[in-house]
Amino acid sequence: MLRKFGLRPGDWAIFACVLALAAAAGLPFLFAPAGALTCEIMQDDTLVRRVVLAEGYHDTITIKGETVTNVIEIDGKTVHFAQSDCPDQVCVRTGTLTRAGQLAVCLPNRVVVRLIGAGQEFDAVAS
Repeated sequence: MLRKFGLRPGDWAIFACVLALAAAAGLPFLFAPAGALTCEIMQDDTLVRRVVLAEGYHDTITIKGETVTNVIEIDGKTVHFAQSDCPDQVCVRTGTLTRAGQLAVCLPNRVVVRLIGAGQEFDAVAS
């Protein structure tokens, strides 16, 4: 049967080693503890609210601008723009933020919602 697929017994040993190495490399990611997520809501480069996300926490935040009003909902460890008066609705269509590093922006109201993880690091800084 091994000859049918053109494989020799040594090929199976190499395949098993590669599979074992891949599994060993993935284990730290599988059992890594989830860090605490923090939600930062900013308007015009000013911090409006900073919330540490936790299961069971629910909040609705309304941010009023000159012409646009945003409603941001926090539900446990997720955040999303629930409603906005802006014409393009890009912030609402961004969807739910669930992981560190994700963000949603409402440009007409100059509101930025981003999630920050406990161990989040930057790849690079531009000035």
